[in-house]
Amino acid sequence: MADGVLLGAVCYQEYHKGYLDFLELAAEIELEWVEFKYEYPLCKYENSKKYYEIRKRANLLEIGLSMHTAFDGLNIASIDKDERISSLQKVKESIRAAGEMEISDATLHAGHLMSTSYSEKNWNESKKNNIDSIIELVSFADKLGITLCLENGNAFKRSTLKHGLFSGDLKYIRDNVGSELKYTIDFGHALYFKTDPSFLVSELGTKNVKLSHLHSNSGLADSHSPLGTGVLELEKLIKEYMKEKWTFPLSLEMKSEKNLRNSLMVVREVIKKLEGN
Repeated sequence: MADGVLLGAVCYQEYHKGYLDFLELAAEIELEWVEFKYEYPLCKYENSKKYYEIRKRANLLEIGLSMHTAFDGLNIASIDKDERISSLQKVKESIRAAGEMEISDATLHAGHLMSTSYSEKNWNESKKNNIDSIIELVSFADKLGITLCLENGNAFKRSTLKHGLFSGDLKYIRDNVGSELKYTIDFGHALYFKTDPSFLVSELGTKNVKLSHLHSNSGLADSHSPLGTGVLELEKLIKEYMKEKWTFPLSLEMKSEKNLRNSLMVVREVIKKLEGN
């Protein structure tokens, strides 16, 4: 933990092995946190289903764990009743898996409305469904000792109108769900607004932020590009992390081992530079 900066990684969906294998990779590159992504095929690999062994190994390696609940192809805010129910069931499946691994914090995506379905009536219905779904999921997770952390979405694609994009929207959802709901800040998603996305932490309240995702992009697409590329002002973000003494993990969310390793070198160089100032 370099100068108080807690570094981790998201086990990306494209990883071709299981959760247990990713833990070994995390230990090798000296990370202190791992967030598992509950998506196919990753979550169904043999080494991803050994929940007891995963918890035992994480404890031995002294690596903290969180879960990224299912979201790919799902929509908890759907105005289609069957789609919404099916999406809730899948998210609950991922929360159960987190519970079996004794994970206490889990990232949650808000829902959306397809742009082609937009009308004021449909948008209001989708907004209500989103909040009702999150209330149900928070209650479900709480029974398993898990805190759900709502992630800020990205607005790069116009095909969907997403809930929970900016701080005002995220706070509106939390106000209507309850204080049990916390936040996961995706700094890469926030590059849609500003190249130094650290502002989101203070706007949402430091005590309400439990997890984060770190990656870069061009400011035009959610590419999950390596650190040191794209528009992210990484040094400003790390400087703010140190100054404000944030305690949540910075989990690098890449799409390949190569990009993860390269990004880790970049962020450690930034930390080393700031430690010398």
